[in-house]
Amino acid sequence: MLDGHHSETMSYPNSDSRILCDMLSMCFDGFSANSTLYGRVSNTLDKHIFKKVSSLYRRLAERLLYGVGALPEDTGTMNPEPGYIAIAYLSALNAPEKYASSRVMSVNWQVIKRVGKLVRLLDDKLFANTIIDYLVCIQVLLDNVRHRRKAAKLMEGKYRA
Repeated sequence: MLDGHHSETMSYPNSDSRILCDMLSMCFDGFSANSTLYGRVSNTLDKHIFKKVSSLYRRLAERLLYGVGALPEDTGTMNPEPGYIAIAYLSALNAPEKYASSRVMSVNWQVIKRVGKLVRLLDDKLFANTIIDYLVCIQVLLDNVRHRRKAAKLMEGKYRA
């Protein structure tokens, strides 16, 4: 479903480029954090979950990078949200092992929410729909994970932030 969204690289207006770069930053951080946690967790359910979430974030980040084309010049006015997400993932990864999985999952929900808000600001609605397809896949996976972890009694609180 998601692999068929390859088209020619488009040049986006500056506003879209900056939004896409913010989304790219958050998705790359999601890929990196989930990948790191995949290597640290010991139970099979968590290993599978973090590998899959990491893979979905990587695919979305690749798609966003492909869509951005040339990176815009740094104007010093970057949206602070990607920085908050990076800090949240680092804090979650530095949490005691007992809480790291739940905290990373909580940040994953924050990313979905924040990227979902940013995608509405894009001028290119066709590309926005492509991004929404990826977000829906990640959200469905996170919903399923929440139910599976709850059933396996691996949850320490709610995932949604």
